[in-house]
Amino acid sequence: MAVQSDSYVSVPEFYSNVDVFVTGGTGFLGKVLIEKLLRSCPDIGRIFVLMRNKRGKSIEERVAELASCPLFDRLKKEHEEALKKVVPVYGDIRKPCLGMYEEDVQMLSNVSVAFHLAASVRFDDPLREAIRTNICSTQELFEMLKRTATNIRAVVHVSTAYSNPENQYVEEKLYPPKYDWKKLVQTVDRYDADTLDALMPKLSHNSPNTYTYTKGLAEQVCKDYCNVLPLAIVRPSVVLFTIDEPMSGWVDNFNGPTGLLVSAGMGITRTGYLRQKNRINIIPVDVVVKNIILAAWKRGTIERQAGPNHLAIYNSAVTYQQSLEYKEMLDRGKEYLYTVPFSRMLWIPRGTPTDWKVLYYLTLFFTMILPSLLLDLLLRLLGHKPFLMKLQTRIYGSEVSLRYFVWHEWRFETKQMNALRSFLTERDRESFGWYMPQTTLTGEYLEKAYLTIRRYLVKDPDETIPYAKRKLARMILAERIIQIIACGLIIVGICRTVFAGCL
Repeated sequence: MAVQSDSYVSVPEFYSNVDVFVTGGTGFLGKVLIEKLLRSCPDIGRIFVLMRNKRGKSIEERVAELASCPLFDRLKKEHEEALKKVVPVYGDIRKPCLGMYEEDVQMLSNVSVAFHLAASVRFDDPLREAIRTNICSTQELFEMLKRTATNIRAVVHVSTAYSNPENQYVEEKLYPPKYDWKKLVQTVDRYDADTLDALMPKLSHNSPNTYTYTKGLAEQVCKDYCNVLPLAIVRPSVVLFTIDEPMSGWVDNFNGPTGLLVSAGMGITRTGYLRQKNRINIIPVDVVVKNIILAAWKRGTIERQAGPNHLAIYNSAVTYQQSLEYKEMLDRGKEYLYTVPFSRMLWIPRGTPTDWKVLYYLTLFFTMILPSLLLDLLLRLLGHKPFLMKLQTRIYGSEVSLRYFVWHEWRFETKQMNALRSFLTERDRESFGWYMPQTTLTGEYLEKAYLTIRRYLVKDPDETIPYAKRKLARMILAERIIQIIACGLIIVGICRTVFAGCL
């Protein structure tokens, strides 16, 4: 698409001297968003980040902790002063008016762009908590912006590509609501948590969990406010490691496939209940961030004069051909786990998922639960604190909550998302465009991600690689010795039985 040079406003120009408000800025996606804005839009104004005191740390301490993250190393080298533009604002998305003080609300009167990233991503949250976190927070933010931010130019609500999971092909459009979100919000204070959970199947039309249900209804909140606010929705699929910026392979959490990779690498997870030929739609977090930044830019420039009720929706996902088979992902993971093993692994990284439920539970018991019980008992006898069964319980709970998604496949329309690049000049495309392989995201992408996970998430420095390789070799040798002894005992037992019968 040709860009009109006489009317074109570049992305850095759009954010120049502009105050930005971010919810969820301390999360995985939020950190990458803040880093990209500071680095690629050097003249940006202040970035107000909503946060609360957590684990005994004040919001000022949490901002300092945010800046110390390896993700910001490149920014510190290029423009360290930019980090001073990050301004923490006390609040809590679960409370009215986002839990903000009135003086802080007034401070946001000059905000021109808002990004609503905060949400509960737990699939097993009670319905009441999911409503407060995912629906009420969206309404509270929109009410505050409508009342206070008179110069608002763009508001981007980050949803999920699985907000309507009953549709196997997801278009870039708003789907009919499963329930009236306003009535649902009223039930939060009217009914207790147990009653709401009991009503969940009926209210949600049997949605797989409270997360997808409430995120879908939060999109309806956007629909009702798009006539008074310049809104856009970005729906990411499974957000994983960076592919390019500011470093390859960065991730800061154990969610989803990352947790599976780490637990398998430690020798803890040995099986899974899934169809290996099913595909997972992985999107790198830095690509999602560029989609979010451009969605706000487009809404505030090209679509600035759009009429009331305009609501652009972008599915931030890859094509079905670019999505990744679980088998391929697991096979690649095994290669890396043997090439560069973890130094703190408990046993050899092995195991295979299955779609046969009986085999899955047998393998789960004999290769994961029983060894964990025995090792925890040994730890107690030695005077140490047991931890393996607790860890196995968490892993199993996570596996169950994800089961709906690994047993289903989706295809996503991405025309609007991919078209964002076509509105950019060549110079902007260098900073805010993205390249994705035409085939699956394997090879270098997963390999770099694995090394970064090892360094920054597992806290396993590269200096431990030689030791980890020696440890793995010793474990393999020990396993073979155990197998030989076991086979020998079986043969001896059979021989004794046979010869005893001949006497």
